[in-house]
Formats: sequence, C-alpha cells, structure tokens
Amino acid sequence: MDSPTLSIPVQPHVLKYLHKHLGKAYFLSENDHFGLLLFQLLRRPVRDARRDEIIKKFDKHFVVHYGLYDPRKFGLKPMTGKTVYQFNKFGKELLFAELHAHVELLVDLGTAATYAIETFMLKYDLQEEDVPFDTLARSWKRYAVEAKAARKRQRHLSAGGQLKQLNKDLRALPRPGFGPAGSSPLTAGFAPVPAPGFGTSALPQASL
Repeated sequence: MDSPTLSIPVQPHVLKYLHKHLGKAYFLSENDHFGLLLFQLLRRPVRDARRDEIIKKFDKHFVVHYGLYDPRKFGLKPMTGKTVYQFNKFGKELLFAELHAHVELLVDLGTAATYAIETFMLKYDLQEEDVPFDTLARSWKRYAVEAKAARKRQRHLSAGGQLKQLNKDLRALPRPGFGPAGSSPLTAGFAPVPAPGFGTSALPQASL
C-alpha cells in the first residue's frame, strides 16, 4: 500500500534547498528539524487569511510521505496558508544562513564575495528564475554590515577592551610630582587648613 502524501506549496529556491538536504522522496520523521517543525505545524495549525493570498505565488510543491505516521492516528491536520508560510519562512532562513556562512568563509580566505555567491548558487543549482543573484548579494551585504557592527560592539564589551580603556584612562591622569613641591595629584592646589586654636600666632617663638 502506498504511503499517503502531503504536498506543500513552496518557493523555487526553498524547494531546491529541501531536495538538497532531504532528497526528493522525503518521509516524515521526528529525527530532523524539518520533520519536527512539520509535526508542530500539522498538529496545531494556525490560520491567518492574509497568508492565503501570499502562498498562491508559491508555484512549486515539496512532497512529504507520511510513512508510518498515519494522519488520523497522530492527529495531523491539513496545512493552512499560515502554516505553509511558516514552513517556507523556516526553509528560506536556513538557506540564507548557509549563504552567509559560505560567503563569509570564502571572503575570509581572500575570495571575492561575488564569486562566493556564484559558487553557492552552483552548490544548490539555483538559477536566476529561482532567486535573483542581486537578492542574495543584498542579503550578504546586510549580513556583513550587521556582523561588523556586532563585532565592534563585542570589542567594547569584552574584558580585553575594558582593560585597554582602563589603561588609557590611567595614562590620562596627572603624574605625581606635578604642582607644588611635595604635593600629590589629590592635594595639588589645596592649602593645608590649621587645626582650631592653633593659628600661626599661637605657635611658640624660638628665642634668639
């Protein structure tokens, strides 16, 4: 008996990402993150009429075989526009996260970002009609700017950065020996205050 299947509308680049990682004959499983997400989405489907219009643009389909997971026995309900959107969003975010890691590694090794993006597209057989090169390039540029800012903030918050700033502040302080003779940076500019009842006129005079 053939296993019942579920056909999920997806975007072209998401479909190629799924086929690369899961294959074209995917059986529902709780041993991978896509299967775990599908179980959650199918057991507790969320509805949002706004997403029903969006998914009409998803002209590709990812086929999932239920296998040993009978939908009635496991309480798996039909997918809604919202759950289809969430599944696509999950796959797209993983795809772009891999893009960023791939390009960042090659750029650190001295490769041009443009070439790195092209090799990523070749890895997943992504064509211009699946996802435009410019879309991937803009995503990489945004990531690179955000990553650079995050590293800069991290340097300020790190122990090494704090120690460097402390040393800089200490070097800016006045050094001992500046000001009146015998003064220190804490007492420079302040005249000693005589104790009550002991003004200079009350001091005994040495006899000649």
